[in-house]
This record gives sequence, C-alpha cells and structure tokens, in this order.
Amino acid sequence: VAMERWGRGVLPHERTMSAPVEDRLRLLRATRADLSPIYAVVGGPSPAQADLLDRAAARTPNRELVDEEGTIHRLWAEPLSEDLIRWYRDQELLVADGHHRYQTALTHRDEMRSREGPGPWDGVMMLVVDAATEDPPVLPIHRLVRGPIPVLDGERVRSLEEVLLRLTDDDLRFGAAFREDGGLVHLVGRVDGEPPTVAALHRALLDDLPGDLRFVPDAALAEAAVRAGEADVALFLPPARVAHVRAVVARGGRLPQKSTYFWPKPRTGLVIRPLK
Repeated sequence: VAMERWGRGVLPHERTMSAPVEDRLRLLRATRADLSPIYAVVGGPSPAQADLLDRAAARTPNRELVDEEGTIHRLWAEPLSEDLIRWYRDQELLVADGHHRYQTALTHRDEMRSREGPGPWDGVMMLVVDAATEDPPVLPIHRLVRGPIPVLDGERVRSLEEVLLRLTDDDLRFGAAFREDGGLVHLVGRVDGEPPTVAALHRALLDDLPGDLRFVPDAALAEAAVRAGEADVALFLPPARVAHVRAVVARGGRLPQKSTYFWPKPRTGLVIRPLK
C-alpha cells in the first residue's frame, strides 16, 4: 500500500509512543524489509475482493504450515485485479494493528527519500480485511494495575468466567479482580460515557490513576497475576466492535494505546517484503 500521512486515506485509532517507533526503526534499517504486515480494515463490502478470495481459495495454496500453537496458515499468490485497484482508490483504510509499524515506515520513508529519492520504501506491506464481509473479531487487551486500588463500584460475582460472560461493549460493562481478606474478589461494573468501553474506562479511571499499567490479552493470565501478588487489580474489558472504533475515528479521536487486538493475524515472517 502506498503510504501517506495519518488522517487522509490511512486512519489511526490508537495513540502511539516514541520508544516503540525508535526500536522498530532500528530493526527496519538493519533488515531493509517489511517482516510483518500491518493489519488494516476497510468498510466494504467489496465484491472485487470477495471474488479474488473465492478464486484463490478454490485451488491448492502456494504455501501451508502449522505453527507451534496448532494454527494452520495458508497462503495464495494472486495477481491484483484492475477492479480491486479501482475499488480501493476511494476507500479509507483504518489501521487495526500496527500503528507503531506504520509510523516507523513513514519515518523510514522520509529518511530514504532524503538520501535516495523515491523507492520501495514509499509503500508498506498490509493485510487488508473487508470488515463488512469478514466482520473481524476485535478482542480486548486487559489492564493490570500495580499501585493504589481505585474505588470500584459494581456487582460481585463468583468467578472470572462469570465476569467474562457479562461483559458487553454496547452498555460499557467492565470486570475487575482484586485481593481482599486473603481471597480474590471478582466484580462487574459499568462505566459512564460512550463505547468502546476501553476508552470510557481510561477517561473515567485509568488516565489519572497512579501506579504502573500493564497490558495482557489473556484474561486468565491477568487474574493469575493478581492472585500471585504481581498486580493489585486486573481490569477486564469486553470485545469491541469495529463500528465503535470507526465512530471514535470519525469524531477525530483515538483510543488509548493497546486498546484492541484484531484477530486472526498472519505470523511475523510468513511473508517478507524486501526494500532493496
């Protein structure tokens, strides 16, 4: 995908930090290659993209492998149709995963242009998903806090399983786990504001909270960290909806860092794009 500055054809939904960009920039300078595609979603539906996928998947994949987690990855190589190129010309891509990598690619592009002019660094490798056709899951990234426990209102429930069953993004429900009197308390609460819940929870609680904040996609691991005393409270978030994420972007806003985990993703290194 040909790169351009944020806010035109390519839209961000999360904030970025300078340290991860600098780390990835060193990697990009050393390897001179895109090692992992940025994950982007387009509003859709795209008949041209659906036709391409149907045509490719009707034959044997060019590559197939099973990773250490048992996930099967299949790859097809297909020429890009003129119909699909035309369809994408008027579309906006929402970066779902890879904000730091996209910012890194922009910085690297400017460096290379100043030295060598236009080149393959003007583009970046992307996985582009038609959100209307595929409806990709937007999994949550839970929060671990080490420090003073905030006052949390809500209903106490029996287990983490019950917490996760009750969480929904539409009505801004979140969960919590913390230690009390030698045991573990589970709670389901509701935060005021507008979805997605992660943004509302940050505005109401986390942005002004002292202490260290960690991000954990696995709810069971987050609960285990509290049980082991490695964190003082775990805050569990519901899966977000692409429509809620897009609404934030349409209002000119961004979500907090590590707000969403779009899935499934291709493995890093599965496709490598050299910049030489």
